[in-house]
Amino acid sequence: MLSTRTLAIFVGLDIFPGIFTCEGPGGDPPPIPDEPDPDDPDDPDDPEPEPEPKPPPFTAGSTVFAVMPDTQLYSLNYPELFDLQTSWIAQKADQLDIAYVFHLGDIVQNNTAPEWEVASDAMSNLDGVVPYALVPGNHDYGPLGNASTRDTGLNTWFSFADAAQLPSFGGAYEPGKLDNTYHLFKAGGHDWIAVMLEWAPRDEVVVWADEVMAAHPGRLGILVTHAYLNNNDLRYDYTDLENPQDYNPHHYPTPGSINDGEQLWQKLVRHHRFVMTLNGHVLGDGTGYLASVNDHGRVVHQMLSNYQMREVGGEGYMRLLELMPDGRTMHVRTYSPLLEEFLVAADQQYTIELDVD
Repeated sequence: MLSTRTLAIFVGLDIFPGIFTCEGPGGDPPPIPDEPDPDDPDDPDDPEPEPEPKPPPFTAGSTVFAVMPDTQLYSLNYPELFDLQTSWIAQKADQLDIAYVFHLGDIVQNNTAPEWEVASDAMSNLDGVVPYALVPGNHDYGPLGNASTRDTGLNTWFSFADAAQLPSFGGAYEPGKLDNTYHLFKAGGHDWIAVMLEWAPRDEVVVWADEVMAAHPGRLGILVTHAYLNNNDLRYDYTDLENPQDYNPHHYPTPGSINDGEQLWQKLVRHHRFVMTLNGHVLGDGTGYLASVNDHGRVVHQMLSNYQMREVGGEGYMRLLELMPDGRTMHVRTYSPLLEEFLVAADQQYTIELDVD
């Protein structure tokens, strides 16, 4: 059941027009509300609860990375929300100095043409405004998004040729396919490389990514893949029989070799100058954070974010990673342009220090 507040906002956006009327069932006047219950914790006469902490304001001179997780239900049922997210990013690009947009996969739900058309239209709001990169998730593959093949509408509805013309486009594992790409750019006083890997990366893809990172040792790395960190703040590890492995890539019928989070850490991430990893996919509370030290003694910040479990497929929430002018302090924020609100719980708003030395 949608909250009254969310519905009211949607009515204002004409997403659910006419859902509220001034009449009750059968055209009768609406019923008179009950008298307040003195034992009701929501009684307006009760003492006000302590206000939640407010997010700090954005800082002049900072740089922002926008992170969009799991838009699958927007593509399926709420295209206006997908459009709202990317329109907001485009509108705020100059004000917030948004350097890049990363989509964490599950772009669509059922890998069908109508959904891909919604996604393509929404992401096109960023064309010529903010560079962006996507990775496919499990729902982006196979018949009805069942991930039983590696066939995807991604490369039909998003142009490889257009992506390859961007100054930041570094290359792809397979020419003509956007499943695995890397991107080179400057932001916040640093040279960056973003490595974007497919759902359940194959062994040969991981070898390719390892070679790409080895060829760019002086850049700060961001790994983006759909499934990596679990909501228990541990990397997915199919050999771990003590901790939950719900939705581990190894549990899907995806063909070819498969690498989960722990395998990616051991084969790729720990050997290079990755400063952070980003993934979606996981349900539950949809959040996770883990700091690990790599082979070079540097900290790697690994972050999970996913909001599809919330009302209307996510309520428009996305992550905004604000890199401060010092080039190392990063404020992690969670914002909805639909509700015009931040989530301020400890797992949705926090500060990390990037190991950039």
